[in-house]
Amino acid sequence: MSRSSLWLSLFVLALPFTGVAFLIYETVGFDWSELNDAAWRASLAVTLYVTVVSTVLSLVIGTWLARSVYRHRSTWLASLLRWPMFIPHVAAAYLFYLLFSGAFPFYGLIEANERHHLVVILTYVWKEVPFVFLMVIGTYAQLNRGYLDMAKTLQLTPFKQFKVAEWPFLVKPLLDSFWVLVAFISFAYEVPALLGVTFPELLGVLAYERLTTGLFLNAYESYAVALIWTLFIFIGVIGSYSVTAKRRRRIERGVRR
Repeated sequence: MSRSSLWLSLFVLALPFTGVAFLIYETVGFDWSELNDAAWRASLAVTLYVTVVSTVLSLVIGTWLARSVYRHRSTWLASLLRWPMFIPHVAAAYLFYLLFSGAFPFYGLIEANERHHLVVILTYVWKEVPFVFLMVIGTYAQLNRGYLDMAKTLQLTPFKQFKVAEWPFLVKPLLDSFWVLVAFISFAYEVPALLGVTFPELLGVLAYERLTTGLFLNAYESYAVALIWTLFIFIGVIGSYSVTAKRRRRIERGVRR
């Protein structure tokens, strides 16, 4: 690696730490009790709900589609699943807003800007399933078919075949996908701002509004929430990877055989 590439890599790696340092600096002396109000509590609850539901659905559907493509060699389906990734999230939000507004037949079944955030979840699932699919399909491409053949020879049920011969190898890509989706969905702005409701708002929307409107003192609340959520994601990633480290290394050696 050349010296210029090394310095560029170090600069890119330092950017997240610079952001965290800025958040810490801005929250020095902040009264953390100010976050204990109805708006932030409601925002946290709805954010966890939307994030967990969207992430779990995306992981399940993306894994199922990757498994189907792997088993049936459906190249046309694999090509089709890549298309949503070329559409920006804000464009996807507008698309779903139009589909579930009064001008289209989906209106009445589920309406945009409804309090359960179902259209927000549908938008995230539509956008993130292709990402999960691409993360998982690579593992299936490297999967040793001997494990599947052995599971079939033992006459295991389809569920047990998946649990024994496939699931252990999917832990790593699904864990990676899980934290990427949680980090993005939980603090995103465009989709919930367009398709969500005015109360309760998701954390990203509420933090942006507190940061850009009203009294300037509200900006420190947004910085504090961003810092807490960043630390939560960081601790979650480190903890989950520490718990599964030995198992993942053992599985990776099995995949390479």
